Amino acid sequence: MKPKTKIPRYVAGIIEDAQDQYLIALPCTESFERLWQFPRDLAKAEESSEAAMRRVAAELLGLTVEVIVGQPPIQGSIDGQLYEFRYFFCGVLSGEARSSSLAELRWISIAHLREYDFDAISKPVVEWILA
Repeated sequence: MKPKTKIPRYVAGIIEDAQDQYLIALPCTESFERLWQFPRDLAKAEESSEAAMRRVAAELLGLTVEVIVGQPPIQGSIDGQLYEFRYFFCGVLSGEARSSSLAELRWISIAHLREYDFDAISKPVVEWILA
């Protein structure tokens, strides 16, 4: 029997600040599509999803976050590659959002989420947040 291949895992933060605004990110891309997403990155094989979320927030965004609650994993694809995505609601404990590897970061209120074009993985999450 063929061994089961592990699907690479992404962790993504639905990060809220003290002013009830959510952090969204515009990745650097060569594609003509410039679509927003919740900040995310790949988890390392040896780390838990929660630890990966804290690491990604620190390394990618310069934030120390409190992981409040994680959502069940969902599967999706990026450029034809299947991934597992795990979204976490997080609060900011310290730091100022910054990133040298993302084109742009923005804090927006929940009322403005639909004003942005999100990627296919993030669209259902936006609708779920707004429901």
